[in-house]
Amino acid sequence: MPLIERADLGDGVVELVLNRPEKLNAFNTEMLDAFSRAVDALADDQDARCVILRGAGRAFSVGYDVRRAQGNGTEPGAYQDWRRLRRNLERWLAVWDLDKPVIAAVHGHCIGGASMLCVCADLTIVATDASVAWPSVPLGGGLLGPVSMWLTGMKRARELSYIAGSSMTGAEAADLGWANRAVPPGELLATARRTAREIARTPASLLRLKKLALNRVMESQGFRTAFLFGAEWDAIAHTTPENEAMVEQIRERGLKDAISWFRDGGSLSPSAEATPR
Repeated sequence: MPLIERADLGDGVVELVLNRPEKLNAFNTEMLDAFSRAVDALADDQDARCVILRGAGRAFSVGYDVRRAQGNGTEPGAYQDWRRLRRNLERWLAVWDLDKPVIAAVHGHCIGGASMLCVCADLTIVATDASVAWPSVPLGGGLLGPVSMWLTGMKRARELSYIAGSSMTGAEAADLGWANRAVPPGELLATARRTAREIARTPASLLRLKKLALNRVMESQGFRTAFLFGAEWDAIAHTTPENEAMVEQIRERGLKDAISWFRDGGSLSPSAEATPR
């Protein structure tokens, strides 16, 4: 089965499905590459006028696959880390730059990097019981907070960024402006498809101009620059002793137990002794 499925729904509407449901659509390298190829193909598709992006199974996506944090202890240098992070951000910006509107239809979990993908979508429709969340353990420095600030406002973005494992329900996300609207879970896909068909009634040439006009205003206010700065802040954060200590906990305990350890008061301070296993 392809990691990214495409379905042409007719009337100019195309659906891209994140299709790694057994891993809650966590993005590994293969899936990221498949996603980029699918977006590139849409850019050349003259018949597509609106795109729906959704996840298969129980979640939209839990973000980047963290198995790389449980590797053999050989970590990339800061520059290589920055290149990898920036490349992933550019994948999401390809959605921002796509010359047709994209609707993210979010159900279940939408965590970390997956939330940044939604920020780059033109519209986001969420299930009321969805969970839009920050990673459960501190592993980065500046990817999510600065980007979410454009949608939720400064104070709420700070709170979400500072507390590991922060989250908001779909209903809260809509109230804060992170999403366009929240709908009952059983109505999510129908609402997204109905909205896409309404958008697709506008000629492609006009949709292209409307999206470009709106993007240019956001970019003149610094959106693209702030978005890409995230790679630099995270690459720096990954060199700190505290980040390395968290990665080591994940390696030793596994992700689930490392999350429990941190939630139960495990300290990442260099001077603190780790809680016994």
